[in-house]
Amino acid sequence: MTVPLHRVRNYEELEGAQGREVFFRPERYRAKDLVPLRSEVMITVAGSERMCPLLDLSENGAAFEWPSALVPAIGDRFGSLSVRFDSHESYRGEARVGSVREIDGATIVGISFEGRLVSIDEVLELRAIKTFIGHRAGRPAWRVAGHDRCKMLVSELRLSLEDAERQLRTMETELPWHVVHGESTPAREELERTIRSQIASAMVSATEEIDRLVRTIPAEDIPAIREYSRRHLDDFLLQAPAARRAFQKPFGYPGDYEVMRFLYERPFEGSTLFAKTMSLVVDEMAASRAVRCRKDLIKNRLKLRLQHRSTPLRVLAIAGGPAQELCELLSETPRLAAPLDVVLFDQDKGALAYAYRRLQPLTDNRGGPAVRITYLHESIKRLLRDRMLFDDFGKFDLIYSAGLFDYLRAPTAVQLARDFYSRLEAGGQLIIANMVPENPSRWFMEHHLDWPLLYRTRDELLDIGRRACADAALQILEEESHVNPFLEFSRN
Repeated sequence: MTVPLHRVRNYEELEGAQGREVFFRPERYRAKDLVPLRSEVMITVAGSERMCPLLDLSENGAAFEWPSALVPAIGDRFGSLSVRFDSHESYRGEARVGSVREIDGATIVGISFEGRLVSIDEVLELRAIKTFIGHRAGRPAWRVAGHDRCKMLVSELRLSLEDAERQLRTMETELPWHVVHGESTPAREELERTIRSQIASAMVSATEEIDRLVRTIPAEDIPAIREYSRRHLDDFLLQAPAARRAFQKPFGYPGDYEVMRFLYERPFEGSTLFAKTMSLVVDEMAASRAVRCRKDLIKNRLKLRLQHRSTPLRVLAIAGGPAQELCELLSETPRLAAPLDVVLFDQDKGALAYAYRRLQPLTDNRGGPAVRITYLHESIKRLLRDRMLFDDFGKFDLIYSAGLFDYLRAPTAVQLARDFYSRLEAGGQLIIANMVPENPSRWFMEHHLDWPLLYRTRDELLDIGRRACADAALQILEEESHVNPFLEFSRN
């Protein structure tokens, strides 16, 4: 095969070339790059041997801090000089002074070796061995005294997961491919129901028992317990696609719209039957159920507000991700009681695009009152700072936020709630959700997904409401799981 000439490059044209020559200088290593080796230069000054701190080293020279006022001159020779790393002597022989300079009050002497070259590879090998020994000598990150019952529960959960993986691998080989991985069939539905009731629910109970125990552990021991748990369980739990995506955070945050899609639409997902089982474990967790329950609360609130209206219901949905509540509302209600006008705000363009693909067929060619949806792509940063972001949209009858306030500090939450409340029509409502501290999935989220939230009690939610809007009528709305309550503001 003939290679096109334009693809052939001469050596001089390669990156790093200078004309027709390539200049080479041995790479220098700073002493701090060679830690944990102790680096030193031994010289003889005024008849006595002196130890000098090494600054850097290459194959053919070194720089070190000179120990006294008798500063050498450029070109001076040392009859005997040695470079040592711990007990290993890398060089002994003659050396010539090539530079003398002052740095931060210290005299730095640069020398070139007159004898053999230093084996840098040998020094780096010694560094690797010493580093390994140092790591072995230190206390492992997972080791902490006490908390035996918590460790026992984590270890037992690992054994249960190992057993389940082995059993499910056998089952997967015995079942037809379409039952495990195909479209919905009676056999596949029965498989999912069986795994959910026989395996997933027991695993979730085990995680909730660990959650209760972890809450009693002192804060200073939590990092070690977290590492202990991860080492035992991550290889199993993170096989669930939703868990792995939340852990990896491809968009920089855990609860992106793809994670929400798993919780709403794809509970039995994974490359193996065991991975699908782990998906059901995640799906059965309290926080996952809360996500679906809070969606139902919003959907039912929309239905309630649409009843007995003749004018359009104007709605602002904040950080709604895939807008599942709107998709279900429009699917379940082919003919609304009143027109619906929604501004759907999200910082994730992918989430808005996905919501558009699902909602547009549900809004086009509808019978009865019209549905209009405006997709607003802006950053959360602008949402928090720009008080005029929604000015062009006028007032709203309902504003809701299901997940944003879990990440906002109290002063920011107060300011944003105040801004939202100011955008309500008379008789309008603002509802904001926040997970409560007793969330039984907290251990799993924080220790295994790096997914911390700013949890608030119901009293703390009410306090935010009072600080934001003194004239609002406030009440707590409970979703079915009681893990993710809403605070409702009503404007008179």
